[in-house]
Amino acid sequence: MKTTTKVPLQAFLFIALLLVVLAGCNNQPGNKQSTDKTPGGDTSLQLLSETNMKEDLSILFTAFKDIHPAYGLYTPDDSMANLYHRIAGTLQQPMSEDEFMTAISPLVSALKCGHTQVKHSAGYKPYTGDKTFRLPFKVLVQDNKAWVTYHQAKALSTGDELLSVNNIPVAAIIQHGGDLYAMDGNNHTFKELFLSEYDGFEDACNKYYRWKPPYNIRIRTKDGSEKSVTVDTVSSKMPLAEQMKEIDNYDTWVVSRKTGYLPLRYLPNASVACFEVHTYQYEDTAIYQKAFREIHEKGIRNLIIDLRHNTGGDIRIAAKLVTYLADAPFQMVGDVWSRVPDPTKTPFERYFDHEISGSFSQSFKPRNIKTDGHYQVAFQPVFGDLMGNTKLASADHYTGNLFVLIDGATFSSGAHTAAAIKQHCRKAIFIGRETGGGSEGCSGGTTQHLTLPHTGIQVDFPLLRLVSVLKHPVKGRGILPDKTVHFTPADIVTHNDPDLKAAINMIDNSALLSGKSIH
Repeated sequence: MKTTTKVPLQAFLFIALLLVVLAGCNNQPGNKQSTDKTPGGDTSLQLLSETNMKEDLSILFTAFKDIHPAYGLYTPDDSMANLYHRIAGTLQQPMSEDEFMTAISPLVSALKCGHTQVKHSAGYKPYTGDKTFRLPFKVLVQDNKAWVTYHQAKALSTGDELLSVNNIPVAAIIQHGGDLYAMDGNNHTFKELFLSEYDGFEDACNKYYRWKPPYNIRIRTKDGSEKSVTVDTVSSKMPLAEQMKEIDNYDTWVVSRKTGYLPLRYLPNASVACFEVHTYQYEDTAIYQKAFREIHEKGIRNLIIDLRHNTGGDIRIAAKLVTYLADAPFQMVGDVWSRVPDPTKTPFERYFDHEISGSFSQSFKPRNIKTDGHYQVAFQPVFGDLMGNTKLASADHYTGNLFVLIDGATFSSGAHTAAAIKQHCRKAIFIGRETGGGSEGCSGGTTQHLTLPHTGIQVDFPLLRLVSVLKHPVKGRGILPDKTVHFTPADIVTHNDPDLKAAINMIDNSALLSGKSIH
């Protein structure tokens, strides 16, 4: 994860998706009264009926089974069917919208498509009976474990490992928290980010377990001893109980004045540059031109491309970046297909947004050609031939050493970029953590909004499968780094960036081995 000050969720495209999965589930909802709910109406005093929830769950599962491009790729049909029936069996009494969303989240998560997420109904208001509480600490989740980072509880310290909360093992909390969000294939790195950076661990405590403070926590301290502590909820305005000095990772670097919101930095007296490539925007292409001209003029021989938290965007912009990096003319997308001849013309069309269906036809053209059980789809000419040869940049093409920083939020077109660089740039070395986007590609292209008719809940629903250009992807996994870097709790709190430091160390070591100076 990046170590800058925590950015508001709305700063990233995928955060709109995060906000909708903070849904609730009461394992024992109690004796609530059902109220027929008008989809999109005031939900603050309303509960969903068992009949409406079951009918909408059936529609959602059938849509997955019949037309979703990720169905059956990572979770077998029988496992999905068993999970569907198990969830349907839990819908035995009225629930709030949050409770219902959390009840169905495991089914959406099991599909293993990061572009498929559950959203609230239009006009949603939290049900008055649903209560949530702030935890007095944040966590770093890695490898099914959790450590305290920032905290407002004096009984805790940064670096304490959480072993259990209210006698529930942390691994179980992580599992249920991970079910609140879907991700491509069998990847765990974005779910770790969700649980850590975007407070998914707190959501699991609130929305799945529905715990009320105080919390009984078993911890392992930094010296290896174990103890139990009790902590209470706190106001967000309460100061941190432990202060650590923040690190400026770019303290000695020089920042270009020409690249605006995409920082380009240089290490003084060295032929090293670092270029941050964020979620793709149309203005990026002009910045790429300025950045690579400057990189060329300065004679940079070691370039760090930072794709961390690049959650995607227009893949044509991504292809433009690769024109400056690839070894030869290249293909950006390996293939595009759908489960049905035309995904905008199915029995589920009535639940989809008609404007989005119109935009689909402007970008894609169904070919009605069936190959390997799928129907081929072509890009419309106006979109560009991303499955043909893309020429290299005519000026300022980079040919030096290339280091690519990746993490669990390198997703969608960001992951396609990583795949294209891995396939087409022989000098590229990847540093960090596995990408959130799959190395095989992802379901996407056009993402519809499927509105469940009885509850009004929406589900982001991709229509196509975009296959990556990587010739040897690892099934169900993202792009794997050549150098894996793990963060510590202190790294998070001090904003230390071990990914960047690992890249610099590799550059230094390479220079020493070659007998050349990087200066």
